[in-house]
Amino acid sequence: MPFEETFHNLISGRGFDRYQPGLISRWRAFRIGYSLSYGKPTAKPSLCLDYESENAIGRVTLWESGECDLEVMDVATGADFLREHHDFTTPHEFFHAYPKVPLLLRKLRGEKLSQIPDPNEQA
Repeated sequence: MPFEETFHNLISGRGFDRYQPGLISRWRAFRIGYSLSYGKPTAKPSLCLDYESENAIGRVTLWESGECDLEVMDVATGADFLREHHDFTTPHEFFHAYPKVPLLLRKLRGEKLSQIPDPNEQA
């Protein structure tokens, strides 16, 4: 993914749309429901990536300010598996952090993810 994006282009410019065909195919192959939505135009534009599996739901919310929330919740109990807030300064940081949500949904379902590198680890 090109990291010369800006948060404004990704959200208000709908730049994240261009990644949708690949992301939809990827998560469908892993039996994870996925959708992208953009917040209503406000002083703080945002996008939401929603994920759903049999036992958990996840959401990534990114604002043009670079603020980002990562959330994963147990469907049955409502308990949080993940709740993080970030203040990213570049889209590069966002692209490396947000996969934590769908990967956690896969892991909670019992899939072995050892072959998938952790985007937060340095090579």
